[in-house]
Amino acid sequence: MSSKQKIIAGVAGVCALFFGFVAVRIGAQPNDASMKLVQISKENNAQIGKEAYKDAYPLQYNSFMKNNIESPSPTGYGGSMEGNSHLEHQPEMLENFKGYKFSIQYDDDRGHTYAGYDLLHTKRLPGQKGSCIVCKGSYMYDVCFKEDGWAFASKPFMEVAENISDDQWFGCSTCHDPDTMELRVYQQGFIESMARRGIDVNAASHNEMRAYVCGQCHTEYYFTAEDGRVAHPYENGFDAEDEYRYYQSGQAGGFKGDWLHPDSKTMMLKAQHPDFESWATSVHADAGVTCVDCHMPYMRDGGKKYTSHWMTSPLKTTKESCLKCHDESEETLVARVKTIHDNTFRLQRIAGQTVAKAHLTIKAAMEAGVPDAALEDARAKVREAQWYWDWVAAENGVGFHNPDKMTRTAGLAIDLAHQAIESAEAARYGFQPI
Repeated sequence: MSSKQKIIAGVAGVCALFFGFVAVRIGAQPNDASMKLVQISKENNAQIGKEAYKDAYPLQYNSFMKNNIESPSPTGYGGSMEGNSHLEHQPEMLENFKGYKFSIQYDDDRGHTYAGYDLLHTKRLPGQKGSCIVCKGSYMYDVCFKEDGWAFASKPFMEVAENISDDQWFGCSTCHDPDTMELRVYQQGFIESMARRGIDVNAASHNEMRAYVCGQCHTEYYFTAEDGRVAHPYENGFDAEDEYRYYQSGQAGGFKGDWLHPDSKTMMLKAQHPDFESWATSVHADAGVTCVDCHMPYMRDGGKKYTSHWMTSPLKTTKESCLKCHDESEETLVARVKTIHDNTFRLQRIAGQTVAKAHLTIKAAMEAGVPDAALEDARAKVREAQWYWDWVAAENGVGFHNPDKMTRTAGLAIDLAHQAIESAEAARYGFQPI
């Protein structure tokens, strides 16, 4: 064998080892004794909560309870802190959500262990329906849906929630089948919406499930006008523009919007944390890296390998979450994320402030006597602009899940908001926008 052939063979061998390692890391399931199958009691629906799993899966349980920890984000954006108000940090939201419950209270999410408590104590709760429990634990499926389909969704919230014990909010069964401990998607709205895209969630691979168990709730949704069930605007694609086209085309049926803005008299849409859509077309998704790889990395305790159930910022577990794939220093990675967060938040604020100005400009035109017909264009543009701004603002990654997509979406918001202002002023002062 010549020297050239030896070099080629050596390179091929190294490549085979490398890509073999990547394939195994992405596809492998935990291989430790802590994942043994244990029969969980179903007495009084104990399998829905988390306490029934405490002794059988102590490593997972103890890490899950770390979600009780309240701490700021390493980059200064988000974090798990009670009362961390978006309205205080972004006062333009008071105008943009005027007339809607998000102008009353809009706090950063705390850890998953607070899912039930924070829902029960939010100022936005009065008047809500049973559909609001859907992403707060598998009680929705294991009790409500199995008993009577989607009927619970249109019932008064407290009529449904009063039957849920403190232990039965977000817990192990939210992501694991209590009988097999395999990953599962319990959220029926996600299953139905993915099916309309031709995707059978129940036939997903293990790695796909590592995204779907998170994506079933960390995603844009709406409540159907017909029966209040949860649905997702996926049919046209996973970009903000695709989802806006879904709402505009009538694909959402009787649902036209969430509220009428009192200043611009425009029917508005409220975006709901489109983390799944942001990730779905990202560089990490293309590489087969899922939510679990970064937010719930493999850990070791006493020689046992387990999946961390502390769903937190990867920058709090950088060694396990990031450095297993990236060869940069921890300082370099944190600085890179901080830069993305800084740039995204800056654009987000500019977009939000420009949208707020658009609402007020349309209001001023109405007060000046401009007829509704002359403001249709401005209203259409502010509706779309706010959707794009909110799509970025409501997404939990502050741009990191997909920097290119989030920058483009914020840019669309800024451009359309300026167009809305120009259109409203043209209608008011009688000149045509350039």
